Amino acid sequence: KKESHDKLQAYQHLFYLLQTDPTYLARLMFAMPQSKTTKFLESVILTLYNFGGNAREEFLLLQLFKTALVEEVSTRVEKINDVVAGNPLVIKLVISYNRSGRGGCGLKELLGPLVKQVLEDTKLKINTNPVEVYKSWVNQMESETGQAAGYPYDVSQEVALGYEEVQKRLAKSIKDLKRMVTLFLATIINGIDKFPYGILYM
Repeated sequence: KKESHDKLQAYQHLFYLLQTDPTYLARLMFAMPQSKTTKFLESVILTLYNFGGNAREEFLLLQLFKTALVEEVSTRVEKINDVVAGNPLVIKLVISYNRSGRGGCGLKELLGPLVKQVLEDTKLKINTNPVEVYKSWVNQMESETGQAAGYPYDVSQEVALGYEEVQKRLAKSIKDLKRMVTLFLATIINGIDKFPYGILYM
């Protein structure tokens, strides 16, 4: 019985240490083969923190996210593009955590109407790629007239930007983009109390 009690106490100390000092798990995540990390994240890490089931566990889990992010950037990211082109492990961890639905209703209530407004606005066409804007313009001319526009189809960004119509359309796109970003930002700032603690922390 004493042996079982000692073993139980040892496990309690181990789990307490792993929860409160995130450096151990953060380093372990990046020492494992990538093929095994997803299962490890779901079966061990999130379970160890009870999926952030209460305020203490959520705070400790977020501390782990922060430590793991620092570890990932220092060991795996050499240039900014690595974050976009790669498959960041910590991002997967955060997504998996947030899929549990914590705070999702508040976000849906806050940003849902705005997202719906953007999707239903048929006049809103935001494109800041000069080549795509140029091709769209050429296609529009050809479909309206039924004849070839007489412009080359494949052009560089520099050539596309040389056309006044492309500049006008880009300026409108940028103006619309700024308007929508300002609207979203104002909504987020005014409704900051509805955001889940986890998102604000990250």
